[in-house]
Amino acid sequence: MTNNNYEYKNLDDTPSQPIESMNLHSILDNSFEIDANTPLLDPTNDNQQSPYEEVAVNVSNHDDPTVLCLTFRSVFIGILLIFVKAFTDQLFALRTLPLSLDIGIIMLLSSMMGKFLEKILPEKLFNMTVNPKPFSVKEHTLAVIMVMSADGGSSLITAIGVQRFYYNYYLHHFNAIIFLITFQLFALSIAGILKRYLVWPGAMIWPKTLMTCCVIRTLHHEDETELNQSRWTMSRFKFFWLMLLFQFLWYWFPGYIFPLLASFSFVCMIAPNNIIFSQVTGANGLGIGALQFDWNAWVSFLDSPIFVPFWAHVNIFVGFVLAIWIVIPILYYTNTWESQKMPIISNRVFDIDGYYYDTNKVLDNNSRLNETAYNAYGSEIRLPFGMTVIFGFTMAGFSAAIVHTILYHGKSCIEQFRLSLVDQKNDVHARLMSHYAEVPEFWYYILFVVSLILSTINGYHTGLLSGHVLLITMILNIIFVVPIAIITATTGFPIGATMLSYVIGSLVLVGNPVSFTIYEFYSVACQSKILIFLILLKTAHYMKIPPRISFPFLILCPIIASIVSYITAIYLFNHIPNICTRQNPQWRCLATETSYSLSIIWAVVGIVRLFGPKSMYSSLMYGLIIGPILPIISWFLCKKLPHIKWLVLINFPIILLAAHAIPTAPAAEYPSWFLVGFIFNYVIYRHAHGWWKKYAYVFSAAMSCGVAVCGILITFALQNNHISFPQWWGTKDVCPLAGANYSGLIPTYRDL
Repeated sequence: MTNNNYEYKNLDDTPSQPIESMNLHSILDNSFEIDANTPLLDPTNDNQQSPYEEVAVNVSNHDDPTVLCLTFRSVFIGILLIFVKAFTDQLFALRTLPLSLDIGIIMLLSSMMGKFLEKILPEKLFNMTVNPKPFSVKEHTLAVIMVMSADGGSSLITAIGVQRFYYNYYLHHFNAIIFLITFQLFALSIAGILKRYLVWPGAMIWPKTLMTCCVIRTLHHEDETELNQSRWTMSRFKFFWLMLLFQFLWYWFPGYIFPLLASFSFVCMIAPNNIIFSQVTGANGLGIGALQFDWNAWVSFLDSPIFVPFWAHVNIFVGFVLAIWIVIPILYYTNTWESQKMPIISNRVFDIDGYYYDTNKVLDNNSRLNETAYNAYGSEIRLPFGMTVIFGFTMAGFSAAIVHTILYHGKSCIEQFRLSLVDQKNDVHARLMSHYAEVPEFWYYILFVVSLILSTINGYHTGLLSGHVLLITMILNIIFVVPIAIITATTGFPIGATMLSYVIGSLVLVGNPVSFTIYEFYSVACQSKILIFLILLKTAHYMKIPPRISFPFLILCPIIASIVSYITAIYLFNHIPNICTRQNPQWRCLATETSYSLSIIWAVVGIVRLFGPKSMYSSLMYGLIIGPILPIISWFLCKKLPHIKWLVLINFPIILLAAHAIPTAPAAEYPSWFLVGFIFNYVIYRHAHGWWKKYAYVFSAAMSCGVAVCGILITFALQNNHISFPQWWGTKDVCPLAGANYSGLIPTYRDL
């Protein structure tokens, strides 16, 4: 397939215009959004660049339609690595110390495999070309897209684990496979339907995809010439490998030798026995004065700070300070909601006296709530205090995001509904992609309908989820994903509508925790999977992968990965003694534990008991009213005071949703993350701009790859063989009281 479904439309093969000579805008200062008079690209000139500098320096503005994409090599590498990634990810997802083959490792492995096959394969085999030398950028990209489509599919395994080990419910293998397949098809169909709004427009940058494009092009030594006019002479390729080596060597310290570097509480060390001091300054408390010296700690929950523009960094840090360093301590130390019986930050559920809530004492034999036992044991469940405050911010933030999307992006979304890919006149990449045959939108609608029919039949057969609940869930997924995706695509900051999805699920499925686990799979997990597909579609868009080539693999590959993950998990469930229990500390299945707790909170107890009029937490629901008002105020001020340029940079959804990753992420991550973003996207961007353009995204990718390589080595070679580094001061928690309550007690289960 040599023309890749390409339609020639007067392409100009002249060299790309040097980036240095162009007047580019940048998402880092949001100037493109501020300047409404930015000229459109000349549709007759193929030498134009993206108006966003980050895109211009990392994505080629030229396409060679003769470069092969769909080859034996790309398919072989993609399929082989899918099996490897799905098996490895699922194997370690159930372990207490999880590990994943991230995109950095996949890009490196696929590159090495491609070069290896280029050298050893014959040119032809059985009259079929299997080795069209050399291994191309498009082959590499297609293989990476195939493998990364496997991400996000193990959520059903978590649900199955909850059902098996906590509710004694065993889902039939056939039904589980149908759930997995329909989940993938639902996510892809919704991503495809939203493609014209969230992928085609140039303003939908998806900063995370730029790292992928940058690394793949760097590994192929592509287009270095347009960056060589910089006074920084080292090639991106050499810089990438040097930084990878540096991070590989450094990660031995926070990852194995000196774990304290991942959460260093300098201030807490002054008075580690002072309870309030520990709660406020500890890395596992509020994190004031705590720093992290570990790249993996920075990117584990918030992604790379280099991807996020500085104006978004400021909004995020303001939101973090407001929620974590102002509101939480004020409420906690005034004993609001009897909060001082609990730690200031925790992810556990408590009873009225501050003990861990023992859910086994309030469930009947069918895993339903026993009202008599519930009233006898303790009819008032206490949510983790920090999480409760963040829940209020999240409710306000997501409702604000919907209004913000309507006010700031509603008009463009309506216009986008009428436009085709070729009409994206302000984006050179959309114009180049318009030469390829697009996937008809009705194909995605067919996928959606097929998925709905299959999942409805399957849900009816198992009695777990009815068709109308599934349809409502998918419609809500579309509504929720649009504002989430717009914020993520323009800022690089990952957020979710998790809490709101749980609220709706609690209203529909209260008293049915087993069904709730499937609902969680089709709602929360499906939204995350939709975002993964959107990122992959944007990657294909940037790298000029023909849509009709990537489409079948985006269907096939996730299904293969899901089945491999399922078989792996079932084997482990049946053969590892005491798996997913506290009796086996190596195989705790932490995601399963968390999902079980959520099913208790939202499905057994339910939202009415938690946030109803008689609940102490009822005031948090006012966030749904306050949230939409704030973006209206900022939008009105922008219209009335256009001369105040910084007003347009205020983003209330980001401010309110900034702390959403806590308590899963330690509070100490935010200050360190912001500091790195400030250094790269403010100081270096403004004072060493040439270095930033050439190396910033390469640096981020190299750091992540170095961590991944070293992490895999530590896990397989040392931790799996129970080889621990000798205990010393650097392996201990220097602030243990950060997890204590106001009285200095570490919570435990009640002794009955």
